[in-house]
Amino acid sequence: MTVQDILAATRALCPAIVAGDTHVLGSPVPVPPVDLRLLGVVLELNGEVVATAAGAAKGHPAAAIAALGSLRAGDIVVTPPLASVGLARAGDVLVASVGRLGSVEAVVG
Repeated sequence: MTVQDILAATRALCPAIVAGDTHVLGSPVPVPPVDLRLLGVVLELNGEVVATAAGAAKGHPAAAIAALGSLRAGDIVVTPPLASVGLARAGDVLVASVGRLGSVEAVVG
């Protein structure tokens, strides 16, 4: 599979937060007509910006999915994170904002 194959088969994208074994997905949006490597990420911890990144920092996000090989229709795949807060504690509020995809919020349990 190629990046183009993955993009052609993708119905929607959504911002996500991964905290330990917990994955929180934001609202799905259609794949924007932009180079996904250029989307910026802002990660907040308890209202303070703690990290920023761009997709290009780790290559094209669809390349990580293409490397997985075969997928089935309806599969949900979370690509590797672009930014990290490090250690989060119970009660911490994480917000990830991804350009053109929206934001997602999670409270660490």
